[in-house]
Amino acid sequence: MKKKLTALTIVLPLLFIFFYADYSHSYPRFGAYTGNKCMDCHVNPTGGLMRNKGGTYYAKKNLKMKMFKEIAGKTKFSPEITKNITLGGDVRVAQVDNEVDGSNNFNSFLAMQGDIYFNAELNKILSVFATTGIYIPGVQTEYEVYGLISNLPANTYMKIGRFAPNYGMRIVEHRAYQRQLILNTPYDANTGFELGVSPDWFNASVGLYNPMNASFLSQDPHKMFTGSMDFTFGVENWDYTFNFGGSFLNNPFNTRDTTSTSIITALKQAYGAFGKIGIMERVALLGELDFEESKSDRPLRRSLYWFGELDFIIIQGLELRGQYEYYDRNRDLEGDDLKRISTGLGIFPFYGFETELMVRFVLEEPDQSNNEWQWNFHFYF
Repeated sequence: MKKKLTALTIVLPLLFIFFYADYSHSYPRFGAYTGNKCMDCHVNPTGGLMRNKGGTYYAKKNLKMKMFKEIAGKTKFSPEITKNITLGGDVRVAQVDNEVDGSNNFNSFLAMQGDIYFNAELNKILSVFATTGIYIPGVQTEYEVYGLISNLPANTYMKIGRFAPNYGMRIVEHRAYQRQLILNTPYDANTGFELGVSPDWFNASVGLYNPMNASFLSQDPHKMFTGSMDFTFGVENWDYTFNFGGSFLNNPFNTRDTTSTSIITALKQAYGAFGKIGIMERVALLGELDFEESKSDRPLRRSLYWFGELDFIIIQGLELRGQYEYYDRNRDLEGDDLKRISTGLGIFPFYGFETELMVRFVLEEPDQSNNEWQWNFHFYF
């Protein structure tokens, strides 16, 4: 009995972290299908969170199945409260069935997300965005709030407040090794500012923030820097779309030394490349490669991350999804890598609702019983 209680004490908080649906992430596969930028569908220029008019239009037009057209009826809902004030929201519930090595399987329903988004356009270039959400007992959830200056020449913008730094692809799978371990998702929101530019086929941004994991009143004077750049182009009237880019992260921070007797400055750095390919608005191929280095008075640790995703639209509103993930904890050691293979279906029966069934196979040495099964329900507007 003691063994089971100990295992559950460790596993339950981790499961909340693993499965909490990170509202700061988006669906890059939609960008691959269409060749659109993040700012074409989201209020946030770097994607995620609240959808703008373009994102709402895309969802109403594409994220539904024709067989349910008569049942659902015509979509008349508008998120606009007034001409300049808009609301949005996401509700996610998951049924999780995980193999837990050395204990009983974890099988439960989890209310993972309940967020309301608020965006006010004060004038042509200035807007204010804020989120509020549910409280999960024992888990520190995060919020995002910022002011945005945008609609400047060459789609130049400046964002100031608390939000997720722009690094890599902001995929919806926040549990992917590179997002969970490099960026600490789903709790990667940080306070600072971001400056970006996005003319027709080009995106670039730089950001300066408090150090990662800094508390609200942290006295750590260091600052985290991120930079990202990518290019998008299409072939034959956008039947084929390509997007390639890279990112860099530099995060110095105060921590205790190995003897826990004094404060030292540690450094976490990451750099990587990513890409998206879309074919005939039906197939999306995503990939990301990241290198990470962690420096302190402990031995240098150099990690490696691979991520790949293949999505295929079988019919409108029905997607087949597959993912491959690779994580090498330390490139200087052998036999410490992890692999995870995921496959499943995404179903959009009508606008405002998505359900996803996924099974994940975890491969590691020594072999452990830790495969995963998820059934997610997502309501949005």
